[in-house]
Amino acid sequence: MRPAPKFGVSNFLNTYPPKAAQLIVTIYGDIVEPRGGVLWMGDLISLCSGFGVNESLVRTAVSRLVSKDQLSGQREGRRSFYGLTSTASAEYHSAADLFFGPADDECEWLFVHSLHQGEQLELTANGFAPLGGGMYIAADRSGRPLPGTSFRSVAINQDGGKLKKLLHSTFGLEALSIEYADIVQRMNKMKNAVNETIDGQNALFLRLALVHAYRNIRLRDPRLPASALPDGWPGAIAHRLFADVYGQLSFLADAYIGNHLLAIDGPLPAQPPAVHSRLKSLVERSQVL
Repeated sequence: MRPAPKFGVSNFLNTYPPKAAQLIVTIYGDIVEPRGGVLWMGDLISLCSGFGVNESLVRTAVSRLVSKDQLSGQREGRRSFYGLTSTASAEYHSAADLFFGPADDECEWLFVHSLHQGEQLELTANGFAPLGGGMYIAADRSGRPLPGTSFRSVAINQDGGKLKKLLHSTFGLEALSIEYADIVQRMNKMKNAVNETIDGQNALFLRLALVHAYRNIRLRDPRLPASALPDGWPGAIAHRLFADVYGQLSFLADAYIGNHLLAIDGPLPAQPPAVHSRLKSLVERSQVL
């Protein structure tokens, strides 16, 4: 490994080193899924070592992901390769829209009534907030689970900011706002650091750190329509900065991937159509925002 740049992954991540399993999910989501879903174990170990995660932790995490039917192993000679299962690949592909798709637009609301604890846990894990009495509310986004009795609704009266105030409390937006403001600050520092001279490996590490940190917040965002969010919502700023910084890092990062990382049938492609599509979407999103 080459020396890290002045601004490295440890400057960006709140928890350093990150947890092995979560880092591997980030690597497969950012690098591997849009390039066929398979990566040589040796490359995975090298990538994780750039984040201070040792080989033993990587192998343990991979074994657990295999047992959870997220990864499957195959051998080619003396080399081991791990690919996403069909189920995991579909999940990763769907989740990619949260990061590389368009900004969240206006939408209606979902209400679900359920008294079943398992269903309630599923609802809160997928963007719903409890209203009491077994009622849950969420923005009407694709992929939301709808157990129990479900309703779709439209907000009729939004005068005086009462709806914003209610939703701010219901969805716990204050804590999320603080986290978004923090990552915006860190993204700005990374954006300035990208202007320094860095090589492809460091560009890739910084991009992985960017995705890893943003993913931790974005997956917990209830994705409310803009009309229901507080003025100056830092989530919108973070969404734009993510697009900007990811795009800045990608030329060098993708070139490094194409020159150094292996799938079972040869080098991973630098910028296959799925990657081009991601980058194009990010450019379009930056222009809209």
